Amino acid sequence: MSYSYSTDTAMPREVKKLLLEAWNNQQWVYDRLDDKWYTPEEFKAEWSKHVTPHNINRYMARSPEAGIAESLACLRRGLERAEEFHKKLQGYYGVGLRRK
Repeated sequence: MSYSYSTDTAMPREVKKLLLEAWNNQQWVYDRLDDKWYTPEEFKAEWSKHVTPHNINRYMARSPEAGIAESLACLRRGLERAEEFHKKLQGYYGVGLRRK
C-alpha cells in the first residue's frame, strides 16, 4: 500500500523548501534511495506520489552535473573491476592449461 499525501493536500513546507533550493541553485531533485533524478518541474507535479511525512529526507537538491560525474566514475570503477577479473580468469585458465 502506498502512503502519500492526498492530491488535495497543500504542498508541505519541506517540499516547497526543497523545490526552492533546487530552482534557486539550478539543481534537480535527487532521490537517494532509488538513485533517481527529477527536474524541479517534474517533482513539483509529482511530489504527492513520492513524498510521505516520513520520507522527505531521502530527497535532496543536487547538481545534475555532479550526478553525471558520479555515474561516470561508477562506470569506470565497474569497467576496471571487470577487466581485473577478466585478466585473473585468463591467468587462471592459462596456468591450468600449461600444467597438462
